[in-house]
Amino acid sequence: MNETNDQGRATPPPSRLFRKYLYSFVALAFAALAINTTLDVWFSYREQKQLLAAIQREQAASAAIQIGQFISQIESQLRWMSRLPPDLSAREDNRLNAIRLLRLSPAIAEIAQLDSRGREQVRVSRRVADRIGSNEDLSASPTFRATRASGVYYGPVYFVGETEPFMTLAIAGSGSEPDVAIAEVNLRFIWDLVARIKVGNTGKAYVVDRKGQLIAHPDLWPALRQTDLSADPDVKSGLAGIAPPASGMVKEDLSHQQVLSTYATVAPLGWLVFVELPLSEAYAPIYASIGRSAFLLVVLLGFAVLAALLLSRRMVVPIRMLTQGAKRIGSGDLEQQLAIKTDDELEALGDQFNRMAAHLRESYATLERKVTERTAELEKARDQALAEHSAAERARRAAVHANETKSRFLAVVSHELRTPLNGVMGVLQLLDDGTLSEAQRRSLATAATSGETLIALVDAILEYARLEASTEALERRDFRLDQLVEAAAELMRPQAQAKGLAFNLSCDAGVDAYVHGDPVRLNRVLLNLIGNAVKFTPKGTIDLTASVAPNDGALLLRFTVADTGIGIAPDMHERIFEDFVQADDSIARRFGGTGLGLAIARRLTRLMGGELTVESAPGSGSTFHLTVPLAPAEHNDAAHVARDPSHSFRVLLVDDDPVNCEVGEAMLQRLGHRPTVARNGSSAVALAASEPFDIILMDLHMPDMDGVAAATEIQKLKLQPAPRIIALTADVSKGARERLAGAGITKILGKPLLLNNLRETIESDHDEASVTARPAAGALIDQTYLRDQTELLGAAQIARLHGLLERTGATLIGEIAKAAEAGDRGRLARSTHQLGSAASALGLVRLSERCSEVELSAAAMSSAECRTAALELAALFEASLHALDRLLQPS
Repeated sequence: MNETNDQGRATPPPSRLFRKYLYSFVALAFAALAINTTLDVWFSYREQKQLLAAIQREQAASAAIQIGQFISQIESQLRWMSRLPPDLSAREDNRLNAIRLLRLSPAIAEIAQLDSRGREQVRVSRRVADRIGSNEDLSASPTFRATRASGVYYGPVYFVGETEPFMTLAIAGSGSEPDVAIAEVNLRFIWDLVARIKVGNTGKAYVVDRKGQLIAHPDLWPALRQTDLSADPDVKSGLAGIAPPASGMVKEDLSHQQVLSTYATVAPLGWLVFVELPLSEAYAPIYASIGRSAFLLVVLLGFAVLAALLLSRRMVVPIRMLTQGAKRIGSGDLEQQLAIKTDDELEALGDQFNRMAAHLRESYATLERKVTERTAELEKARDQALAEHSAAERARRAAVHANETKSRFLAVVSHELRTPLNGVMGVLQLLDDGTLSEAQRRSLATAATSGETLIALVDAILEYARLEASTEALERRDFRLDQLVEAAAELMRPQAQAKGLAFNLSCDAGVDAYVHGDPVRLNRVLLNLIGNAVKFTPKGTIDLTASVAPNDGALLLRFTVADTGIGIAPDMHERIFEDFVQADDSIARRFGGTGLGLAIARRLTRLMGGELTVESAPGSGSTFHLTVPLAPAEHNDAAHVARDPSHSFRVLLVDDDPVNCEVGEAMLQRLGHRPTVARNGSSAVALAASEPFDIILMDLHMPDMDGVAAATEIQKLKLQPAPRIIALTADVSKGARERLAGAGITKILGKPLLLNNLRETIESDHDEASVTARPAAGALIDQTYLRDQTELLGAAQIARLHGLLERTGATLIGEIAKAAEAGDRGRLARSTHQLGSAASALGLVRLSERCSEVELSAAAMSSAECRTAALELAALFEASLHALDRLLQPS
């Protein structure tokens, strides 16, 4: 019957909360009972199984002991007979003793006694006639030899007439020349013993000899068939001396029935006694125990369900009242009062609901006003956010447009400013023809320095813009570090001396080295630091210090600029490296400048992987520390010495500016080359198609067809030999480099065009081309390589290497022939590799290449192919040596 509340309304049917409590209590009780029952069953199962296994082990051990006693008894009887004194005149007595032994031991079928030399003295048998003094020589028999060696011999089990098992047992007597007593033992006693072993109701026992052969079984037929059980894993373990598991073994018996098995070892013989009990019988008590436990679990679970039903009903009724009260409060009925009388936490929770309803009634009056105010605030915030988003989007579009405009402006300014500078710097360089006086040369050097300073100023402006756009890329090459440092110092020395400042430069010995890095950016940073020291030091001293230290296989340049100038406040040590920031507001008025120099210097330093820091105090001067990692140069000093060109090239100069054309043509003529000028891209393509050129210097910015398009058209002509195209441009930005790489141009010569840069670019490009040149196809020897090696090592060293190659090569040819004849492909590959390495050292290219081919394909060669390759290598070796002899003979 349904319960009713205090207002007379019927209680709804059991809810999900009631079912959840009911299921939880039942699950908890079931889990506890199930775990307890499972553990009890498990431990009971293990104990009963171990008990069964222990009983079986005892039965097997008892049978093994009985078999051992049976054999030991026969051994004792044989020892008694073998201890009798050997007397040739007492052979009849020995026969009588043997007959008595046969009567005492029914298991002995035959007894023989051999003297110490292995000659038969007596043989008494149940199956054949007795023999006395036959003196048959049995010294070579395995039985006699094994007995004399070990004192006891247990022979293998064999069957007589395929009905009865027998075993040979031999005992050696005592003394220095003992007799040997041999008995043939009938093992039917073991059959009877095995048949008497009772293992449960249906279990059985059987015996296996030390070879794994079944010799005794309650069912005689498997034993008579001489069943071989040596492949059985348990038999293998027993014969290997491994004890059986304490809990027994579950396996299939000979009738393919699951049994619980164990075994014991017959100590003197090494036989195994197995005891087996069918699992159905062995586990019957365990199954009965499990059944009783399961029944008890069901009964207890029924009681748990009844208890959970009563407890859940008692807990759910007050909770249901709380739920209904909360639902009415949620629907707006704030006058509802809950009446729960349980004298526990549920009653306290009901009181909390009543107090909450009272608070809600009090706050409901102001809720609508607060909602209206908050809604108005949200609408205002939404409108403001929309307006800010619109403004941000407009600003973003303007920034993108400004960035694109700045990029275009940089490209135009870079070209338009550097083009006239190219003419100025080119003319200044051409004026130095060797006929000027010392005063004129100094004036020319001053003008050139001013031009380079102007270039540096233009570069600084463009550098900052490129750094802002993250398009700056390093231009790494080899340069002389001490010359760069000294040049930067000498350029600023006149300004320091003009202000009356002491200007000191100190370089350690490590600075006098060739390094690989970006000299342009490094020089820019040095000039900025030295220039700032000169600018902000009214009087006193400027000290420059340069040193180089090893740094993880590279070199670390440490450059310090210390002055006695105005100094910098500590709070400005980092801010001075920001854009458009100077130490204080009076700096710009007193000394000028934009505040970009140090910002650019630090960005360039970090771009090169280094760091720039400052130590300073107001009125005490400043010390700037620059550290930059540099790599060792790839070439030695001789590679950087200015020299006359080793080749005179035909050069096509393509530029739309007449001044640049005139300056470039004069520079090429000064360097000894033969220039031809083209004023636009179309003319360059036509000239390249009609005349052979070694090098094309291609300007990029031309009106009708730019340099990239012209280079692409020239590439399409597929000229032989193809001219080397070098880009001649003032735009060295990352975008320009990407466009050049797409057109197949990897060399760039920046404007303004400097004579040394032009010489180095043309000569280094020629050297690279020479390195990649290959000898003519089919040539035995790379004569160019051999000539270079002779110049490098000397003729005497080459002659010594020639003799060494003849000796080692002949040995390797012999090794190759032997490996090919034996079909040893691994040895063939190793020998050909050694021969190829030796041949390549003197430029024997044909031999080296063929050795490489044989080495790579040796593993897949047939025997005939190996022999053919060996003959071919021998002939090629002889031909290459003859060719080398002719080349090395003095002319």
